[in-house]
Amino acid sequence: MTGTLIAVLGTLAGAVVAGFMQHLTSTRTTRAAMTERRRQALAEAIPALLAALVRHREQQYLKIVARSESRDDSPEARQSRYAARSAVTSAMDTLHMATQDTGLFAVAQEAVDAPMAIGDVPEAERDAAGLRARKAHTALRLVGARHLYV
Repeated sequence: MTGTLIAVLGTLAGAVVAGFMQHLTSTRTTRAAMTERRRQALAEAIPALLAALVRHREQQYLKIVARSESRDDSPEARQSRYAARSAVTSAMDTLHMATQDTGLFAVAQEAVDAPMAIGDVPEAERDAAGLRARKAHTALRLVGARHLYV
């Protein structure tokens, strides 16, 4: 009788251990899948923000050229600039949904703020503003890549 009881208890213990191990494996798999989804979201958010920043900077320079050629600011040009700026805002919102990294946010915010000034700075400061925007863009690219490939 004792042998049977030990056999039953051994079988039950084995089932509990097997269930526990299956639970651990399932939890690790779920965590790994969540981590990969977060990495993928970030891998999409950072290039989207970089692309939106390039488009916005382009619109700012088009504004400068139009001014230098004494052309009026057309409704279409304003609409294009506003659309480019809105795309930057949307891309930044997506980045905020993809990560909680405050260091990345700080670099991204600098990359957003820098090109905003290009179209409105005095001509004497334009080259410095453009350089600041390009450096901020490069910094975001580098920090973003580090976040993706750590």
